[in-house]
Amino acid sequence: MQWLVLEIYVVIVDSHCHLFYEGICEDVHGKIENAKQMGVEYLLTVSTSASNIAENISICEKYSNVFCSVGIHPLEFPEGYDLASLKSSLNNEKVIGIGEVGLDYHYTDKTSQSDQQKLLRDMFSISDVSDLPYIIHARDCFPDILAIIKQYDIKNAVFHCYTDSIENAKKVLDLGYFISFSGALTFKTADDLRKVAKYVPLDRILIETDSPYLAPVPLRGKLNEPANVFYVAECLAGIKNISMKEIAKSTTDNFSRLFKKACDIIQRSCV
Repeated sequence: MQWLVLEIYVVIVDSHCHLFYEGICEDVHGKIENAKQMGVEYLLTVSTSASNIAENISICEKYSNVFCSVGIHPLEFPEGYDLASLKSSLNNEKVIGIGEVGLDYHYTDKTSQSDQQKLLRDMFSISDVSDLPYIIHARDCFPDILAIIKQYDIKNAVFHCYTDSIENAKKVLDLGYFISFSGALTFKTADDLRKVAKYVPLDRILIETDSPYLAPVPLRGKLNEPANVFYVAECLAGIKNISMKEIAKSTTDNFSRLFKKACDIIQRSCV
């Protein structure tokens, strides 16, 4: 597929990866270079706990094309967190979002729903000190997470790694948010998800790897990495029946619209 990227040369953004996770962190430089070879020029490495925020910021300070977010994943509640410290990290110029945060009721044995809701409310409480967009993790929890979001009047957000229904996608879109699709879009069993992707307007879509998880077809079973967001873009182009160049431009523009702190840098590279 590399020849296609070189022929049309497009800029692609992996809007959600985890560069500090085992399997990637051993060779961050190599993974970033692999991404460039596939036209993936910019990466957003997303924090999941208090312990990896510093790691993410350190990576971003070393690589000009990598941005990061700060936040606590709903299943990381037991680890604990210092809200004041998290707030202060938002001032870093490479921190462009808050997340990932949200609710995950799939693994009810790991963290109670009430604990997750408390954590989410704490994460939303910092919206009054920052206008950064939120990166939302939502699994088996839509009624609750939408209710809490509306209470806090969150203006800008993306529901990442979306795998839910068209009905819930409509609710997300009605709030003015973006929806991000991962390698799950390429799975053979993902016909319903591809229908969702066809339904969501192109100007509200982001693409991601969520690496090191969810390696796309044709790389199922392997460690995922940011370079593979190319295959998500390729699948989406087929669903929308448009060119890879159009998908790349639209999803990169959408990323810039949502993550405004990164906007100037991204737009300069696309001129």
